[in-house]
Amino acid sequence: MDTFTGRREPVRVLLIDNSIFTLQGLKTFLLKSSCIVVVGTARTEAEAFASIGMCRPDVVVLDVRVGRANGIDMCRAIRESHPNIGVLFFTQHDDKNLLHAAILAGAQGYLLKTAAADAVVKSIEIVATGQAITDQRLTQQVITWLQDGNWESPGNAETGCSKDDRHVLSLVASGKTNKEIAQILNVEPRAVATRLQKIYKRLRISRRSEAARYYVCLEKSMDGLESFSH
Repeated sequence: MDTFTGRREPVRVLLIDNSIFTLQGLKTFLLKSSCIVVVGTARTEAEAFASIGMCRPDVVVLDVRVGRANGIDMCRAIRESHPNIGVLFFTQHDDKNLLHAAILAGAQGYLLKTAAADAVVKSIEIVATGQAITDQRLTQQVITWLQDGNWESPGNAETGCSKDDRHVLSLVASGKTNKEIAQILNVEPRAVATRLQKIYKRLRISRRSEAARYYVCLEKSMDGLESFSH
């Protein structure tokens, strides 16, 4: 049994990258680890999803761009259809917005391609246990997000929510009526209605069910950021 991960079986890994050189390089040094077995490689989105079904990986390692495909969207699709599979991004892009988008999409790891081979191995092992990991050079960005409470979606500041707005949305998500929310906030019900109208307009939604759904997604992203900071 591996003393770090506590796993008895090797981590089954699927490598996804449109560069054959990256795939060969990853495969070469991962084969040296007794804790990891590379069960497949893919260079396109179609190959990737076909391989996931055939290879049954524990962890998928992919870039934020896979040919013409968007790796962030692929990550989201993988996590939605196979929540038991961990996703580790391995990319040259150190863009903070891409990191944020990866977290929102459900990724458990984000590593730069300049990382040492042993760091890649260790990151895969960490993701396989359900924990999160990010490249040390990006850790400060995650900590800054947590400290500032800045949960805006990448490239779209209009969808950002203040702490007070999040509190109101949490009450909506819990099923509270405007009257009940007004009592909790010690304001008039019409003030709550006006506040919600402004929030809805900023978030481009129109009903309470959408507000509740937005809040749940927001909470998931915050949990992801907290995990990445550990």
